[in-house]
Amino acid sequence: MKKSVYKVFVQEDDKKLQKQIVEELKDNNYLISFFSKSDSTFDLLNLNPDILIQDYKKNKIVRCFEWSAPYNN
Repeated sequence: MKKSVYKVFVQEDDKKLQKQIVEELKDNNYLISFFSKSDSTFDLLNLNPDILIQDYKKNKIVRCFEWSAPYNN
């Protein structure tokens, strides 16, 4: 059976913390991409991630595969 790979976007600028996040999440089926904290959350949501992590240390996480965006233009 094929495992699902989840597209995970992380908003994080600190390179050390990026390495820590990769290490902590390495056993999951995640394809991790990093973006700046200054990037618009809504712009990132338009790229259709499965999970968007806004602040890893504070557990600000959006499970986007459950997201329904009412404001699509």
